[in-house]
Amino acid sequence: MGPSLPQFVAPMLAVLGQPFDSDAHFFEIKWDGFRAAAMVEGGTVRLMSRNRIDLLPQFRSLSPLAALPDGLALDGEIVAFRDGKPDFDLMLHRGRGAGQKVVRFVAFDVLYQDYESRLALPFTQRREILEKVLRGVEIPELMLSDGMIGGGLALYRSACEQELEGVVAKKLSSPYASGKRNGAWVKIKRRLRIQVAVIGYIEKPGNDFQSLLVAGSGLPGEQPGPLRFLGRVGGGFTEASRTEMYGLLRAHPRAAPLVPCPEHGAWVEPGLYCEVSYAELTEGGLLRAPVFEGLIPG
Repeated sequence: MGPSLPQFVAPMLAVLGQPFDSDAHFFEIKWDGFRAAAMVEGGTVRLMSRNRIDLLPQFRSLSPLAALPDGLALDGEIVAFRDGKPDFDLMLHRGRGAGQKVVRFVAFDVLYQDYESRLALPFTQRREILEKVLRGVEIPELMLSDGMIGGGLALYRSACEQELEGVVAKKLSSPYASGKRNGAWVKIKRRLRIQVAVIGYIEKPGNDFQSLLVAGSGLPGEQPGPLRFLGRVGGGFTEASRTEMYGLLRAHPRAAPLVPCPEHGAWVEPGLYCEVSYAELTEGGLLRAPVFEGLIPG
């Protein structure tokens, strides 16, 4: 019986951080897709997700990755592209069989080569192996994640200008810490900010709320227009800010929402505003990954 790859390798994880420069780090684009390990053996490929599910049945267009050398395991991201840019909303709505010509596997690390683990090697050596393995490989469904040593601030500014998700910084000397978040990898996300009107909230037992229901207009990339529903905001609150917000919400009840809203919430009179950061707008026009940043004095 010949050598074999492990069934699953837990991915190394990144901590959240702020933009920085460092000659001790490799900087690359943060790809907005589904994290997966491409594991090739016996002329077949498995695309193992973070929760140990083979995603190949959902992304049959990536079957050509089976042409990579046996005994190879790559860490990467399954990414859907629209007009040459990653589009996570497209992944969510078209995940099963999502467009033969738009989905790619973007490789950014090597886990195994020739059935032998490369996890203990420093990132610099793993990167050299990855580039050597993929050099000259002609599989349209496969991409190498480009990057650079140093230049983190410039790459982050470029990512923001292109409306990409952000940047990942990887310490050159670090081994691959499977399943760990040890600080050697840092994700630096692009965040937009907007002032929104609080139109209601989702109640929670125990004199608390689950999330705010907010509305706004004139978001970046949009034409100015009437106030419209933008979604729920549930993250970013401290204990003190939650208590303050709940008191304000309860003080000015309203029978119906200020603008059309599909949620079943408790409504408040106009006059309560806050600042929210978010990643982007979804295809449906809602805030993606919104976070409460603070109240705006009225």
